[in-house]
Amino acid sequence: MKKITIVSTLLLSIGGLSAQMGAKIDQFYMDYSLINPAAMNTHDQGHVTLLYNKMFSAVPGSPQTTVLNVVMPVPSKNTGYGLYYMRERVGFSEMHNAYASYAYSFPIAGSTNLNLGMSVGALSQNFDMSKAIYISSNDPIIKSLTLTPPVTRADLRASAFINGEKWFAGFAISRLSKPRFDYVYYNYTAAYQLQSQGSLMFGYNIDLGDDVILKPALYASAYDFNYFRLQYNVSMWYQDKFWIGVGGNDIGQIGGNIGFSPQDDIKVSYSYNTPTGGQRIALGNSHEFHTFVGFAALGGGARSGSVRDDDGADLNSANGGEGDDGEGDGNGGFGMSKEVTITSLEDMKSMGTGNDTSKIKLPAIEKVKPGPGFYLVAGLHSSEAKANKQIKDLYKKGVLSYKIYDPSNKSYYVYLKDFASEKDANRGIFYYEASVPQVWIREVK
Repeated sequence: MKKITIVSTLLLSIGGLSAQMGAKIDQFYMDYSLINPAAMNTHDQGHVTLLYNKMFSAVPGSPQTTVLNVVMPVPSKNTGYGLYYMRERVGFSEMHNAYASYAYSFPIAGSTNLNLGMSVGALSQNFDMSKAIYISSNDPIIKSLTLTPPVTRADLRASAFINGEKWFAGFAISRLSKPRFDYVYYNYTAAYQLQSQGSLMFGYNIDLGDDVILKPALYASAYDFNYFRLQYNVSMWYQDKFWIGVGGNDIGQIGGNIGFSPQDDIKVSYSYNTPTGGQRIALGNSHEFHTFVGFAALGGGARSGSVRDDDGADLNSANGGEGDDGEGDGNGGFGMSKEVTITSLEDMKSMGTGNDTSKIKLPAIEKVKPGPGFYLVAGLHSSEAKANKQIKDLYKKGVLSYKIYDPSNKSYYVYLKDFASEKDANRGIFYYEASVPQVWIREVK
């Protein structure tokens, strides 16, 4: 019998795969649901995340990871749905991971929520022996890997995520079924069993004032609780438009990240890591590209014309459609030759649409319980600055909104209109759903 001829290449490949998820995601802090599906419910609206990571660029066949993550939260029902796909390439091996996820949220106290998630999916592995280095193509292990078709196995993931006003913590475990992969050629086999992976995430947002937030985050993972990996990052964000940070991990890589938001609901970022010491030349640098696209940026803009209720009244106007025809600068109401202070939804309607949002001033509101009613809500925020940003973002799309504060969970709600009955509020959802994705009703008693 001939000896095994793949030598270190096969051992490294299978050794790495046995620790799945072996993929290294540097920018885990950009979308927590990449690691922890239960975190889907921390988002106000749906989004798509695209990610590509290449480790140790100087090494032929070094690990490459491609991820597509689709998140669809439903805040009105405390639920979330997701679709996840990841392709991992290591040497001559390729693993495909596909999952469908579900999450449910439980309010705990104040603005703190417990989110639980479950994912079901499949893993499929195949080998491209044209990229392997071996002595003889007649080697039985080469034959078993080459001639056996791709092997697919079922898998389960479970996760929990707790988020407060300024902090979060999460735990997730994957490969619960510990799937076994077998490759057979006559009496020769190549087989291994994947290890379960547990992960912990922690983070905190520190408000430095002047729209600057410092976001430290930590991600630790363990494979069958006997091999551990640690990643950390600290990023400084300005107005959710620009951010820059530094980070590293326990395998001797350090680096930085930078990103910006070219338009509402779109974030683009890049992360760079380099090994320290003598490994730098031998292994090369690692690169990761990340893109976050909200559903609103994919076509959830305002519908043309005004939004009207069953009686023909303009829901964006204070007086049944007169808001856009008032006196002033042609856009209704106050005019925008100087800064205008808005203290209510009525002020916003009187001003009308089409003005420069840089001249709209939104002062802080009192932290008192709003009047009773059914509020048509477009967003939930832990900080008033984020609520103000959404109000202006909606205004740019021709949608008028304002904010209320709920002392019970210490959160700010951006609302479009309030109604006396739930029936009327449900009708309001129908008229707004095309211009504002995933509007829901918040009842205040």
